[in-house]
Amino acid sequence: MKYLKMTALALGLSATVAFAGETTLEGKIQCQKCTLKKAKKCGPALVYKGKDGKEAIAFLTGDGAKSVKHGRICKPNTSVAVKVTGKLDEIGNLTVAKLTEKKDK
Repeated sequence: MKYLKMTALALGLSATVAFAGETTLEGKIQCQKCTLKKAKKCGPALVYKGKDGKEAIAFLTGDGAKSVKHGRICKPNTSVAVKVTGKLDEIGNLTVAKLTEKKDK
């Protein structure tokens, strides 16, 4: 029984460490180049409301960023509403762990 409790405690702590530093943001994915005019090459970017209520942009990186096909956002003034979980660094790059598209109502 003591061994079982120690194993459960260890698993609980490792799960907490794995998710430390991750944040969840809701917003719209748009093309960095075609819509936002923030880069020389096309790529996904998340436009969301920051803590101060102003619009902020995070450039999506990692394998999770490929969840939305780029052809859907690579036209001027197009976007896809999403909820993204990942690690946001100090320069505005968001390494995507999970990306979920919001359903239209």
